[in-house]
Amino acid sequence: MTKEQYLSSLVPRMYKSQFDDKASEILSKFCPEALERPMAVPIEQIATEKLHLKIIEYSLSEDLSILGQMCFTDGLVEIYDPQEDEYREIQVEAQTMIIDPDTYLKRNHGSKRNTISHECVHWIFHRNYFLALEAFEKDRAIAYKCPINPKDENYKDVWDDIDWLEWQANGIAPRILMPQETVEEAFQMIIERSKKNPFVSAGFISKSKWILEQFAGFYQVSQTSAAIRLTELGLLS
Repeated sequence: MTKEQYLSSLVPRMYKSQFDDKASEILSKFCPEALERPMAVPIEQIATEKLHLKIIEYSLSEDLSILGQMCFTDGLVEIYDPQEDEYREIQVEAQTMIIDPDTYLKRNHGSKRNTISHECVHWIFHRNYFLALEAFEKDRAIAYKCPINPKDENYKDVWDDIDWLEWQANGIAPRILMPQETVEEAFQMIIERSKKNPFVSAGFISKSKWILEQFAGFYQVSQTSAAIRLTELGLLS
């Protein structure tokens, strides 16, 4: 078996239709209460206390094209030093998650939470793939920087292993933060609240806009992520 064949064999086989089940599988093990009632999933607590991951902050790219990185082994990894305007290496330990601080400062809190969730998915489902790379890479940490822009799903026929792993993490991460078991209950709760909001009633703010803002705030996710999730579940047209 070649290196490529061996590594490909470690890529989990998943369909998009399984992403909700995979997210529920994670929550049932690490935060079952999130499947029972609507709540903002404590993703950072899950990462540090349940998965025993260490979260540190360093810039990872000059243009914020990389939001997070999961380090699977001890060794050297590359970070970007904005003060010196250069890339340099730092020593890290296995189970270290690096989050670019600008993920929160230049984007939003929801984006940071989604990045943490994304890296947790890599650790849970893709660890064996990346650890296998240790046999082929020497002296450097086995780590993976996650690009902000997803690959076009229209070209899956030319995707490599990493593209598939990233697709899986992109799909499962927001489902952990907004589990299918509670989303509709939270959405209906916010709709009822909208009926009592004087600004909505007076037409000072669009009802749909207010509901989306409240939903995103409740789950502590970005409005874009909230809109996509609600649309997927048929709750937002």
